[in-house]
Amino acid sequence: MSGSNSPVPHRSRLFSLLSRFASTRPNRSTVSVYLVSSLLLGAFLLGIITAVGPAAGADQVAILSTDEDDLSLEPGESTTIDVDLYAEGGHGDDGVVALEFVAAYDPDGLEITDIERGPWLEQGTETTVHAEGTLAHDEGTALLEQWRDPVAGGATGLDTVATVTVTAHPDAPAGETALEFGDTAVELESEWPVPVVDGPTTVVIEDDEAASGESQSADAADTGTTDAGGSERGPVSAVMTAVSEGNGSLLATALVGLSLGVLCALVVVVARHTGRIS
Repeated sequence: MSGSNSPVPHRSRLFSLLSRFASTRPNRSTVSVYLVSSLLLGAFLLGIITAVGPAAGADQVAILSTDEDDLSLEPGESTTIDVDLYAEGGHGDDGVVALEFVAAYDPDGLEITDIERGPWLEQGTETTVHAEGTLAHDEGTALLEQWRDPVAGGATGLDTVATVTVTAHPDAPAGETALEFGDTAVELESEWPVPVVDGPTTVVIEDDEAASGESQSADAADTGTTDAGGSERGPVSAVMTAVSEGNGSLLATALVGLSLGVLCALVVVVARHTGRIS
């Protein structure tokens, strides 16, 4: 019977596929490349998760600013400064439950003689807000701890967080110095860390003669103006509020995009090494 001696088509295709598979089995070098690439990718993704975690937990940054970016004082003169805080907390209802407000300055030029809490932590569900202040002039710092009891979901929004009374040192030389608030710590109910951005306030200490001349010039002209756009708050409050929106989401998106780019690069390297692409 001639049919028993004819080739079977599907067997030929099977043998062909098995031969092709055997000829393309990865050698030790290829396996090593795959292993190293996998380890590198795993380490990179772990770093991405670690970096994105705080950004996802703290949906927005916390922004501190004053109504004026700079002010002028004569030696021995005092003024009060309202410091505003903008913070939207974390995802969902993760509000701010406590904060340590820190004002730093050069003790040779300035002194903070008083610090009082503002109504910022009173936002949200009604609760009791406690505050405890510490003036450490030798270190050039003023601290004001504030906390909600009970936390009741925490607070979010834009309002005054502290009012500080600043005095120019009687013997301070003419020049510029600054008030900075970047060491302030903000605590969410979830305990995720919140990045803090401050808008330092420049204080110009004038000599008596220059201050007197500028005062007379100011009296001769009407300089009552407002910020562009008619905002009653300083430019730092307005601009930083707009910039901060979506900050956490933007960071997460950028990091995920970077991880995908690295993954594609690893795939290309492996493919070139194994001869899959030229």
